[in-house]
Amino acid sequence: MPQKRNFVSMLLKSRFISVQSSIPLSTVSNLKAAGQNDPHLTCPHSMSALPGPTNWPVLGSFMDILRKGGLQRQHEALAGYHKQFGKIFRMKLGSFDSVHIGAPCLLEALYREESSYPQRLEIKPWKAYRDYRDEAYGLLILEGKDWQRVRSAFQQKLMKPTEVGKLDTKINEVLVDFVQHIDRICNKDGRIDDLYCELNKWSLESICLVLYEKRFGFLQPNLGEEALNFITAIKTMMSTFGLMMVTPVEFHRSLNTKIWKDHTHAWDNLFKTAKCHIDHRLTKLSTKDTEDFLCKIYKDSKLSKKEMYATITEMLIGAVETTANSLSWAIFNISRNPDIQKKLYEEIERVLPPGQVPSAEDIRNMPYLKACLKESMRITPSVPFTTRTLDKETILGEYMLPKGTVLTINSHVLGSNEECFDEWTQFKPERWLQEKNTINPFAYIPFGIGKRMCIGRRLAELQLQLTLCWLIRRYDIVATDSDPVDTIHSGTLKPSRDLPVAFHRRTSKAAEDVNVTLEDQQKINIFARNTSRVTELKDEIEVKKKQLQNLEDACEDLMMLDDGLLIPYQIGDVFISHSQEETQEMLEAAKGEERALEEEMEALQSRVTSIHQLLGDLKVQLYAKFGNNINLEADES
Repeated sequence: MPQKRNFVSMLLKSRFISVQSSIPLSTVSNLKAAGQNDPHLTCPHSMSALPGPTNWPVLGSFMDILRKGGLQRQHEALAGYHKQFGKIFRMKLGSFDSVHIGAPCLLEALYREESSYPQRLEIKPWKAYRDYRDEAYGLLILEGKDWQRVRSAFQQKLMKPTEVGKLDTKINEVLVDFVQHIDRICNKDGRIDDLYCELNKWSLESICLVLYEKRFGFLQPNLGEEALNFITAIKTMMSTFGLMMVTPVEFHRSLNTKIWKDHTHAWDNLFKTAKCHIDHRLTKLSTKDTEDFLCKIYKDSKLSKKEMYATITEMLIGAVETTANSLSWAIFNISRNPDIQKKLYEEIERVLPPGQVPSAEDIRNMPYLKACLKESMRITPSVPFTTRTLDKETILGEYMLPKGTVLTINSHVLGSNEECFDEWTQFKPERWLQEKNTINPFAYIPFGIGKRMCIGRRLAELQLQLTLCWLIRRYDIVATDSDPVDTIHSGTLKPSRDLPVAFHRRTSKAAEDVNVTLEDQQKINIFARNTSRVTELKDEIEVKKKQLQNLEDACEDLMMLDDGLLIPYQIGDVFISHSQEETQEMLEAAKGEERALEEEMEALQSRVTSIHQLLGDLKVQLYAKFGNNINLEADES
């Protein structure tokens, strides 16, 4: 026992241990910087001594992975390797060589040794595009001090709960449309064709409103051209990126392969969208916009526009499918556990009075809702692996790993660790609510760990919490069969088939008894008047656009005429000839009128934007209270 106490004391005094962390130190952690003396480890093994599956020349363990179900089942194969070889093993897939860790003690040790600028696996296809187009690197591919500088700028708004909580209004605005969308697309049994796709639309609409201050209309019955192009670009980029991660990107770029051309074209469209909407927001930058998410970051951080384009685009790509995927598994897991769903519904009803819109503040009073989401992400993490690249020679467990070693951290295996989670296959939210929580914090890492933890974690959690609150409050989510749903790996852990769930509208006596107050009627009247006003303003804008186009055409014609010619000018049915000097004066006057028209159009558009914000707030409040008993949608017949 004295020897154990001395060992812990030595660890705490080590200059490599961060004692400011609130996470308890495990005495089984054996990660030390090279050259440090460890009383339990006098002669570490080399990396070549690591166990693992057979690595054949060129292919590595690729054929073994194929026999076990292919890349779509690699998470299952890797879990099997951990059972066979232990907490740490080495594996090659083609030229990709990595060390896999799947035990909380090793992850804790890695965390304690984390440098100031942790490195992730290099995403070469993304870097190749940025270099090709002279675009900046974003958070997912930056390293070193540049990564720290950009992350610091964003985490002020994204990692503070009070700041993220301010985004609940935007999230709720999209959720009003989302539940209406679900009502519209459900069949008579409450089933939805390709629910996974619909959840991705919700996630994309929500994150775009937060990042771009723009509604793209992904939840509308008929997608617009911009929305379709955006979805296509994301899908194309992700599919081509995966192929170029396992084959040399230099090969594709030098030969200008179809994969490279598709990848480049997809990124072009994504950056085009980012530039358009970010530039639009930044032109509005003024003292009254200080609370605007995007403008606040740009104003306070002094990041370049290129850095804003790159980081916002990468954040969007990183957020869309992971958030939608997490929601899909939460819906599935809750549908299979009706008693848990009943308890969750009761908590929501207890916290929220009828008609009240859930807020970030309300979510703080819903511990069971949070526990349900945590338990779902433990059993079925959206991202099964995260990576680190060692920036120094390091001892991990019993092995000396050289600088540059890629570590693959298996969150899928960590969440199914029988030593950390009793009955780990069971969906038990209560495990997170025990008075004495003994769960090892390093066994649950759905958003990664340490300084490179997902910067959008708090935003994603708030999106999921509010969305689950809306869904459970409105629907009884029912499992339509009891057959197992396997997971397949495609960047995220997706369901192997359409989720067997149905959305049945709840019948609430409280909802039936809601009365229309004078205040409600005033809100409805304001909504109707402003909806009409938006239509009028849009008509005015179209008129101004036509006037502006006519002026631009006339100016272009005038500029192309030869010197010395008399210019015919029509007034009614009469043509009058003007000299070149007189025409030039008319041209200058026309340009002045152009500028005036542009200013008028900008003012009109600003009024439309303000009214849309008012309508969004009213819509959230009225639908939350009256649900399907009120129709605020325009008649499209």
